[in-house]
Amino acid sequence: MDRKPMEDPRKGWPPLVFEDPGMEVRSGEAGWQLRCRVRKRWVALEPEEWVRQHIVAALVDSGWPLGRMVLEHPVRFGQVAGRIDIAVFDRAGNVELAVEVKAPQVPLNVGVADQLGRYDLAVSASALMISNGLRTAVWQRDAEGRWEQSKAWPMPKGR
Repeated sequence: MDRKPMEDPRKGWPPLVFEDPGMEVRSGEAGWQLRCRVRKRWVALEPEEWVRQHIVAALVDSGWPLGRMVLEHPVRFGQVAGRIDIAVFDRAGNVELAVEVKAPQVPLNVGVADQLGRYDLAVSASALMISNGLRTAVWQRDAEGRWEQSKAWPMPKGR
């Protein structure tokens, strides 16, 4: 039985605001997949994963160390449990940057920001970011520990 290869799902997705990082993408019996730079394995090519890999590449290009990134980092604070989509650790092992990623069709709203805020109760990151690949919002923790929205892309403090 001849099977017609599935069409590349990215054809129906909007272009993201991030530069194309030149990811490895393939189609096979398992469907469309892309090579994850952090996990070093093939993963399903889904809209949220497409955005996540673009953000990983942009963070690495900005000086964030790939070796200190963890994807889907589990967190728990009281009854709140979840996974931070991208957690970047500092040299001391603390989460310096926590990123919540959504698919392009998912609007960024207070609910998405609150989700990341709940996760931050467990990690006390220095910076928070949410993105759907079309829009991005960043917050930096000030000297008093309060969050201030930032128009700048998050940069690592020390390497």
